Amino acid sequence: MSSPSNTLFLILLLVILISSTSSTTSGEDLHKQALTLAKSGDLQGSLKYFRGAVRDEPTNHKWVNDLGVTEMRVGELKKAGTRFLTSLHLSPSYSRALKNVQQLQTFVSPSEWVHLYAEWLEADPGHGFIEGVEPRPLSTGQRHKTKNLPVVTYESLLDPGNETVAEFILGAHPYILVGAMDHWDISAFSESSLVSEFGDARVDYYPQGMKEESVHPFFSDLRDALKNFEDPDGLYDTVDASSRNTYIQWNVRAAEWERLRLIGMDLPPMFRTDDSWISSCFSPLDRVDEFLVKTHWRMVLIGQTGAGMFNHKDTLQSTSFQAQVKGRKRWHLCSSEQDRNMYKAGDINAFNPDYEKFPNALDLDCFDDVVESGMMVYYPANYWHQTRNLDPFTMSVSGTLVTDGNNEPISKEFDRECDTSKGVRIFNPEEKLCEGLNKCKEIWRMKSWKEDMAADVEKVVRMRKGASEL
Repeated sequence: MSSPSNTLFLILLLVILISSTSSTTSGEDLHKQALTLAKSGDLQGSLKYFRGAVRDEPTNHKWVNDLGVTEMRVGELKKAGTRFLTSLHLSPSYSRALKNVQQLQTFVSPSEWVHLYAEWLEADPGHGFIEGVEPRPLSTGQRHKTKNLPVVTYESLLDPGNETVAEFILGAHPYILVGAMDHWDISAFSESSLVSEFGDARVDYYPQGMKEESVHPFFSDLRDALKNFEDPDGLYDTVDASSRNTYIQWNVRAAEWERLRLIGMDLPPMFRTDDSWISSCFSPLDRVDEFLVKTHWRMVLIGQTGAGMFNHKDTLQSTSFQAQVKGRKRWHLCSSEQDRNMYKAGDINAFNPDYEKFPNALDLDCFDDVVESGMMVYYPANYWHQTRNLDPFTMSVSGTLVTDGNNEPISKEFDRECDTSKGVRIFNPEEKLCEGLNKCKEIWRMKSWKEDMAADVEKVVRMRKGASEL
């Protein structure tokens, strides 16, 4: 287990890394430097400059093609194929890119090429078949069974006599909730407002997106991370940040969460059930923020078109919600009954599975839906989920919950985290943090879940009724 001083040093090093690699060098200068290195035989060294140039000017078809050539020469064949297709999409008559497609096809099998082509087509609604590029995939997207999520209105959840929807309140079913964000001040979540209120907040910054299970973040403040949305720059030695699908994961601390509430975040009572026990467990030990950050308990997620989270289940067996503040997000959700068809986290792109490589995926029976701005989505513990942002600036507020249905398994997961003999999965165990978690487990064990929830809902009903009578 690493010491706190070593952890702090690593964080500082990563902060320095993202700052020191930022550059205002033009795409043209980056491309020239890339060509110089490639011609000298330093193909690996040239990649970050080719990628930096394409990130700066993603519509330059020649630069996209040059990046693909270099990736093909170093053996990154799948990436190379997507570059050549994109180059031809940008300039259908660009013969060099077409010749490079034909050369690439000598290095991959026909089925590998067809899946690559299908994945490129499915990733962007603007992509279409390219003249002269064969073979074409017979189909794209999903061939397994999917259905829309149930839609529940906030008013119906607040009706104690509505037995039809009562099972959805923190229950065992995922759903989309509409009407619960009607009182939010959405203007408070503009980029300028966030920078003004929270510009110095520490965030996990993924210039490469989070589409793969193995990705790791850089560390930045929110101000600089948002700046890169509008004016992308920087050279990254360890990741491919050539596509503008940046993802920001802001693990929100207690004071920041309270400030979000004050400026416009109005969560329904069923999504505020953690307030009291977090305070009781961790405030006396001065460990509230440590708990929130280490467990990713409360987050603001910001991403560009195409960014999203790879297919996975939450390790803590937690229940979660997301409030869609800006833009649209596509969700694919599957219950634990589908475990045998899902393989491992990150194996399957649920929006376009490779059914030949993962044949069990054909038997999946899941939910697939789009959550729009002003809607919320809830999913229970042990649900597989994958997301994709559908708009250039997409933002959601996410929270984790302990419920009547998952308090026992989540307690066991925290026992596992605090057992120093088991190794680190989510966070390094720390004595006072684990002491607080033990207190939480006792609170959860004694809590009257249904009665407390009914009381919280009744309180909101009375408040809303009183407001309507004014």
